[in-house]
Amino acid sequence: MVLGFLGTMNSLSQAVAKADAETAYTLAPGDGAILAQLAEDVFSLSPDTAPDSRPAHLAKAALLADPTAVKALTILAFQAQLRGDVEQSDRLFSYSTRLSRRELRPRIWAIEDAVTRGDITEALRNYDIALRTSRNAEGVLFPTLAAAMAEPRIRDELIKVLSTDPGWKDEFITYASNSGIEPEGAMALLDEGREIGLKASEELKVNLVNALVSQGKPDEAWTFYRTFRAAAQRNQSRDANFTLQTDYRSVFDWRSGDDPRIASAILREGEDGLLDISVPPTVAGVLASQQQILSPGTYRLEGQSEGIEQPERSQPYWTLTCQGGQNLGRVRVPASSENEGRFSGQFTVPQGCIVQTLSLVAQSTDDIMGVTGQIRRVQLAPLKRE
Repeated sequence: MVLGFLGTMNSLSQAVAKADAETAYTLAPGDGAILAQLAEDVFSLSPDTAPDSRPAHLAKAALLADPTAVKALTILAFQAQLRGDVEQSDRLFSYSTRLSRRELRPRIWAIEDAVTRGDITEALRNYDIALRTSRNAEGVLFPTLAAAMAEPRIRDELIKVLSTDPGWKDEFITYASNSGIEPEGAMALLDEGREIGLKASEELKVNLVNALVSQGKPDEAWTFYRTFRAAAQRNQSRDANFTLQTDYRSVFDWRSGDDPRIASAILREGEDGLLDISVPPTVAGVLASQQQILSPGTYRLEGQSEGIEQPERSQPYWTLTCQGGQNLGRVRVPASSENEGRFSGQFTVPQGCIVQTLSLVAQSTDDIMGVTGQIRRVQLAPLKRE
C-alpha cells in the first residue's frame, strides 16, 4: 500500500509539474525533473543571475537529484551568460547538448557557437537536430534560417541537409516562400535544389512572385514567374482568352477585383474562357487587373465583349496606370451590340514608368439591372507601325 501510494504521488506530481511546478514540488520535493521545471519557472518570472539565487539553488538541487536534468543545466548556463561568465556558460551549454538532443536552448547555443566559429556545416547540423526534436523550434529558427538564405554558402549546406528529407523540409519551404523575409534567397534555393528533387507547389510559387513584386523587385519576380508560366511574354499582356484555370494567381496573371460588392470571375467555356462580370446599380470599382512590366513606347489594346449594354456614361473602361499612380489613359468598352462587341485603343508608356497595372473598371449605373456581361478577349501589345 505504501509503495502504491508513493507511486501514485509520483505520477500525480509529474502530471502537475508543467502546469504548476510549485504544487508538484510540494508533492515530490526530491524529484530532479520537477526541481528543474520549478527552477525554470522561477527564473522566467524573476531572472535573478546571482549564484546564490533561488533559481540557482533549485537548479543545483535538481542536478544532485538527477544529473541528467538538462533544464537545470540550461538555467545555470543562462545565468552565467547573463553575468558575463562566458567560459562557465559555454561549458554548461556544451555539457547540456551532450546530455540531450531535445532541449532547445542548449541547441540554440550550439548554433550560435558554430556561427561564431564560421562553421556553417555544424550550425546547420544543430538546426536540423533542433527542428527534428523540438516542437517550438520552427517559430524560433525558421525566420533566421529564411533570412540566411541570401548567402550562397548557407544555401549549399542547407540543400545537403534537405536532401536527407527531414520532417521539417516541407514546412520550411512553405514558410520561406510565404514569409517574404528573403524571397530572392527562397527563389535561389528552389532553383538550386532541383537536383535533389526540391519542389514547390503552384501556390508557393505564386506567393513568392507576389512577395518579390511587393518588395520592389519586378525583374526577379518575372524571371521566377517564367519558370512556371513559360509561354508568358514580357512586352504584352498575357492570357488574352482567359484560358488559365487555377486557384493561385500571381500579379502577372488576370485576377478578379477584391471588392465584395462586385462579382467578377474567370470562367471556362470550351477551350477558352471568359471574364464574367456583374455589378449592382450605383457601384463602381475594379473588375479585373494584371500587372505589366512594359518598356517605354506605344501599345494597342484590343478585345471583344458580349452582353454589355450601357450608355456611355456608365460603360466599363480599361485603364493603364504606373506604379506611382500616374494614369496613362482609358479605353471604353462600348455596347456589345456595336461592332460585334469589339473595342480598341492606345496607351503610351513613358520613361520612368517601370511597372504598370492594366485594369478593367466598372462605372456606376442607375440601371436597375446594374452592369452585366462578359469580356471574351483582351490583349495589350506593342503598336505595329504600318
